Amino acid sequence: MEQVQLQSRYELAIIGCGPAGMAAALNAKIRNRDFILLGTESGSAKLGKAPQIENYLGLPQISGVELNRHFLSHLESRQISIVNQRVSAVYAGSRFTLMLTDQVLEAEAVILATGVSMQKPFPGEAQLLGRGVGYCATCDGPLYKDKRVAIISYTPEGEHEADFMATLGAQVVYIPFYKDVGSLDPRVEVKRTMIKGIHGQDRVESLELAGETLLLDGVFVLREFLPAEQLVSGLEMYEQVIRVDNSLKTNIAGLFAAGDCVGPPYQILKAVGQGSAAALNAITYLDERKKNDGEGKN
Repeated sequence: MEQVQLQSRYELAIIGCGPAGMAAALNAKIRNRDFILLGTESGSAKLGKAPQIENYLGLPQISGVELNRHFLSHLESRQISIVNQRVSAVYAGSRFTLMLTDQVLEAEAVILATGVSMQKPFPGEAQLLGRGVGYCATCDGPLYKDKRVAIISYTPEGEHEADFMATLGAQVVYIPFYKDVGSLDPRVEVKRTMIKGIHGQDRVESLELAGETLLLDGVFVLREFLPAEQLVSGLEMYEQVIRVDNSLKTNIAGLFAAGDCVGPPYQILKAVGQGSAAALNAITYLDERKKNDGEGKN
């Protein structure tokens, strides 16, 4: 998909490009809404790992890779682009503020379709969050000028952040949890290893690896998406999934959620249906908000 010129403000932001997120985007497009779909251009990594799907209506015995390709082709046919930007935080207010990899944007409504992460936090990660542990190197990078940091990344997008840190003079150790690493700044040291824990008293002091311990000033953990409760402050959770009502509304006005992130059953059909419904309900919210704003001016 071609490069998208980002606006500073949208009606609707959709975070996540699995089946729920893509279905939400399709419905927003059909209804001519001003929206952005944030994720990875390759679509759903989880779907791509399914060898065969038996229960997707109308497409019997299709592989996950092929179904993901169908989804992406459908988006492309409607000129819907997936914006390859990682969201590090969402702040609620009169509008939502989304912190992206290298910029900030606003939206009147948001749909969370981030799925369920199988990646558990590392030992010490939660305890030292904000005290040397972070989730966006480009955001906090200037704090670590001339210091030693590790960047643990699950996607190639982490390479950009490692290079950025190196330009600041930081000593960077890059630990990828994916196959093919591209061309990094020669000052970046790459290690393929297991993470045993992040240690420190008041702040990060070291990162324990398999076979060695690195003395560090900071650790950045770059997952495709943060856990929902870390992404949106004040979001109500229930048994580690987002609590929603029958309209897929969360406890925060204008914030909706759909797909695996709202709990089982973890089925593609269910995610697609919820993504579509979340978009329709978000559009209803936007229309009511616009109407109320108009009446308030009279």
